[in-house]
Amino acid sequence: MGTIELDPNTLTSMGVLLNVLDNTFAADFVPQFLIDLNETLPLRNATFAFNPSKNKYELSVEFGVKVGEDNEGEAQHLGIGLSISVAPDPVSGGKRATEFGAKVEVPIPDSGLTHLTFQGIINRKLGDTLVAQCNFTEEQSLPLHALLGGVAPALGVLIPEELPIPLRQNLLLVLSGRVGSGFGKRLIVGVGFNAGVNLGELPLVGLYFKEEQTSAAFTVELLVASHEFSHAELKVINGALTELDSPLKIRPSSAGQQGLGRGAHLVSYLALGELTRTWYTPIQRTRSQNPFEARSTRQVARSSGDDSPLTLGLNGAWLAVQRAVGPVYIEKLGLTYKAGGIHFVPEIVLSVGDLRLILDGVSVRLPVPSGEVELRADGFGLEYENDALRVTGAFLRSTRGGCEEYAGMAALQLGVKGQTIGLGAIGAYAYVDGQPSLFLYATLSYPLGGPPFFFVTGLSAGFGYNRSLTSPTLEEVTSFPLVAQAVGGSGDPSTDSPGEVVSGQLSQLVRYIQVAPDQGFLALGVKFTSFKLLDGFALMTVMLGKTFELDLLGLARLQVPFKTDNPLVFLEMALLARFAPSEGLVTVRGQLTPASYLLGRSCRLTGGFAFSTWFAGDRAGDFVVTLGGYHPSFKVPGHYPVVPRIGFDWRVDGNISVRGEAYFALCAHAAMAGGRLEASFSAGSAWASFTIGADFLICWKPFAYEASLYQHFKAGLGCLSGSMGASLKVWGPEFGGYAKLDFFLFSVKVKFGNQSGPAPRPILWDDFRTSFLPASEDVCSVAVAEGLMRQIKPRDGEPLWVVNPKEFALSIGSVIPSKQAFHPGSPDTPVTGGGNQAFGVAPVAVRSADLSIDFHVTIQRSRTDVEPDKFTFTPVLRRVPSAMWGEPQIVGDRLRFPDVNGRSFVEGALSGLQVRPAVPPKGGITDRLPVARLQFEVEEAAGGYAFGTLPAFHESGDEDAGRRETIRTTILRNTQRDALLSSLGFDPAEDVVLTEEIAAAFVIPPQVKEAGESAQASA
Repeated sequence: MGTIELDPNTLTSMGVLLNVLDNTFAADFVPQFLIDLNETLPLRNATFAFNPSKNKYELSVEFGVKVGEDNEGEAQHLGIGLSISVAPDPVSGGKRATEFGAKVEVPIPDSGLTHLTFQGIINRKLGDTLVAQCNFTEEQSLPLHALLGGVAPALGVLIPEELPIPLRQNLLLVLSGRVGSGFGKRLIVGVGFNAGVNLGELPLVGLYFKEEQTSAAFTVELLVASHEFSHAELKVINGALTELDSPLKIRPSSAGQQGLGRGAHLVSYLALGELTRTWYTPIQRTRSQNPFEARSTRQVARSSGDDSPLTLGLNGAWLAVQRAVGPVYIEKLGLTYKAGGIHFVPEIVLSVGDLRLILDGVSVRLPVPSGEVELRADGFGLEYENDALRVTGAFLRSTRGGCEEYAGMAALQLGVKGQTIGLGAIGAYAYVDGQPSLFLYATLSYPLGGPPFFFVTGLSAGFGYNRSLTSPTLEEVTSFPLVAQAVGGSGDPSTDSPGEVVSGQLSQLVRYIQVAPDQGFLALGVKFTSFKLLDGFALMTVMLGKTFELDLLGLARLQVPFKTDNPLVFLEMALLARFAPSEGLVTVRGQLTPASYLLGRSCRLTGGFAFSTWFAGDRAGDFVVTLGGYHPSFKVPGHYPVVPRIGFDWRVDGNISVRGEAYFALCAHAAMAGGRLEASFSAGSAWASFTIGADFLICWKPFAYEASLYQHFKAGLGCLSGSMGASLKVWGPEFGGYAKLDFFLFSVKVKFGNQSGPAPRPILWDDFRTSFLPASEDVCSVAVAEGLMRQIKPRDGEPLWVVNPKEFALSIGSVIPSKQAFHPGSPDTPVTGGGNQAFGVAPVAVRSADLSIDFHVTIQRSRTDVEPDKFTFTPVLRRVPSAMWGEPQIVGDRLRFPDVNGRSFVEGALSGLQVRPAVPPKGGITDRLPVARLQFEVEEAAGGYAFGTLPAFHESGDEDAGRRETIRTTILRNTQRDALLSSLGFDPAEDVVLTEEIAAAFVIPPQVKEAGESAQASA
């Protein structure tokens, strides 16, 4: 063996070191990353010696590699020290066996530490990869992004800032380079958390794990990679770590196609008996921690059928297991990261006999970096079934609106004597601002009976406390949760995702039922059939609290034949009725749903109806009735209900289609109706179609009408086409109009009758009064608007009002609008702010300038006018129909036909006055009363009652039983009592209800007279 001599002071650069290793030592292995480094890279603290105990030459050098800059712009370097061992004797090929050890110092900016030191090795098997460990014994936590910022600053910005790592753990550093990539371009930093889970502590199912299973190994490690590492590379690195007996491993994923991507990953490892699984969960910084944020997922491709399917989501990964451990079936194992916490999330199903329990949202928050294990179960589903009973349910805990809400649903089916009883319920509870908030809705499905036209098959009921209920639109009635659950059930909570079932129901309900302090609702529903042709459901809801509202929702289905898969006729109609005093609205609406058809699904039916009237607010006095919509030229006001045309759309076959529709509407100033029929044919280049329709517009008092009828035919063959049509328009009451014929190249128009248009003659005032106004005694009205305490109705005469003078207000009104109002305080001067005076009497052709209507108020006390300054008077304004009180449009001696889109109302017309005391009475002060009225009168009153002499009372002396018997035998009839009651105006036979059992009602029976003294109960 030749001795190798080397002066360490000559090792000044990386190029010199590589030359020494190649030429002086004839090393059989040199890591590629050293070769890739700059040859001029300076070295420091070089040493060289022969170690007799190991019989090896030992060479050590140190150098630095720049990895970035800190916040102040100072360069950051990895400090690397190499220890090289070379065997003294060459082997085959003249090369000497060479091993490399390494020390890496990682700077830690923005922390209490200056650096971390990793120790590791590099050998021929690892190639260009350095695997190093750091054992830190002091208890201290370090932000993960700070550690990564010292190794790869560009990678540190991707790591969640709130995730700390406990340094009293095992740290791992893997540095890898490829040809041309440079040393340290690819690296892995690993942290062993030493965090595990005892499966026996899992909620609900933990007790079903055997003792040897509860202590199953479940560990979590953290790996951060600067570049992607393949599944095969991870196998090699893990093999080296096993040879080094490292406590920290990098186990490849059980999903064969999952490698280690760039960024941070949580590595989960589970060993449960023969079941071992490993999977990676990528984590990253998130902009939002909203737990209800939609989670986009993707599947990792499988390299073979033996691979475990893996699903990746935002900061979460779920590995399919599908293995049973005793009665516990593990569907998936998941690991998620959220808000600085690491959660183990298994998907577990427990089967014990006929009972099946599906856990939902089970999670175990791991004690990272410190603390206790936190167990959580968001909910569970259950299913129990035997020959006669099936029970399913689901329960969910969620965060909604900043507070925890507990929700659940359940369904029960019980077979009794060939009949099935079905019960279902859904509800939720939350505690908000110191008050409970809850709702519950339950349904019963069972044939309860009734007449054939209304045979009850189910009931439903619900209530809400500190919850508001918003009514659905007519189009939403079929999908409204309270209707859908009663008609079709609430879904099957026995699925493998009960939380999704409950949350799906709640996500629909939250649109309509929301937490609202001081509000509530009640709901009652009935499900029925009629003559085995029609299925129906009606739900009445009452909103209580700040506002009151009464709604009726309904859904009816008509099938012919009944209960078949393909009925000849299927009609489904949704109904919505509302009584909303706060809006001054009463409305009833109905509409066929898109599922309706006739003679087959190719002939779809449409249609709807509505009635609305407004009795308060700005729209008071308005109303509308419509069946199928409005005239095509009518501009529908925004507050009018919109319904589809009553019609059908029939696709007879691929060549022929037929469509028809009709409508009718009535509003404050007009009525309208019409219809349309279309048909078309197409076969190759030949085609034909026709359209026929009619529209009518009618006004009354004065009566006038306008009608349009039309038809049109078109046909073609290839490039040739032609058309012809006819239209007819008539008006009245003086009949007139025109007819028009249209041909392909020309048209002909023929006029007839009155050509001045549908201009009616005005009616007389007497006709107007008898047609539109109530009886004379009902034109004006007086009512207590505020302060009414009670009303006394004497047998004869007008009722008497008892009012609170402090809050008293009197409303005096008239159905006829007025131009001016006068009252005792201003008998000659009209009330200021008297309202809109620009109105006339349209049917009578009286213009506003020619109309004078005065409203006079007289107030008397004992037939004497009151002082003028005792009351204040405020005008009451409201809208009135333009058809009655609008400005008439006069042409000559006729009225112009009303514009279909003209104003429906005259706004702000004076309709009365509100009367209040001018100066409210002061508390404790009453009116003066003459003393003479209170003086005692000595004159005898004629016909006064003469008191007689009553005999002395002598008790019978009987015991309790005797007194009770006397009461029992004498209480029913008493001639003196009956005579007294009769004189007071009562009918003893009708107004007195007594039974013998009253004797037993006394704890201690009263005294009674002796038998000789007409025994009776003592007063």
